[in-house]
Amino acid sequence: MIYIAQPGDTLYKIARKFNTTVESILAANKIANPTLIYPGQLLEIPQGTTPSEKGFYYIVQPGDTLYRIAQRYNIPLTELIRVNRIPPPYIIYSGQRIFIPGAEPPKPPPEGRIYIVQPGDTLYTIAERFNVPLDALIRLNNIPRPDLIYPGQRLLIPAPSNNTQEEPS
Repeated sequence: MIYIAQPGDTLYKIARKFNTTVESILAANKIANPTLIYPGQLLEIPQGTTPSEKGFYYIVQPGDTLYRIAQRYNIPLTELIRVNRIPPPYIIYSGQRIFIPGAEPPKPPPEGRIYIVQPGDTLYTIAERFNVPLDALIRLNNIPRPDLIYPGQRLLIPAPSNNTQEEPS
């Protein structure tokens, strides 16, 4: 899985967060100097490091708070903080990946699908790829800033649209 380094991150903090070791992150990313990571850097987190409990990973969106996320998925705020080891003052960042314990991820609409954003994707290219209206993609995923999506973000894709309109005679 891909993690986006946040301001203040260290490899030690990231390793603790994902129940892995600094050495495995170094090896997976071919990093020579472990002190040279930077905010926004894409880091491969070795597989097998996800929590063992039921749940799913959520990519924090602009405007999200821990309180709103806990309400949306009907989980106690204290549990969300504990599972993700978020220290006081409990700040989260857009693009941060947090684990939602005990919850089912949102399901796509009938005949829709789920897509994981890849580096270089834009909402426009995703909408074109799946032949869906851009505004429907934005609305379905409740995206406040369409110009801001993140690799690893999980998007619900609506059913393809049938844009084949007949010309009037």
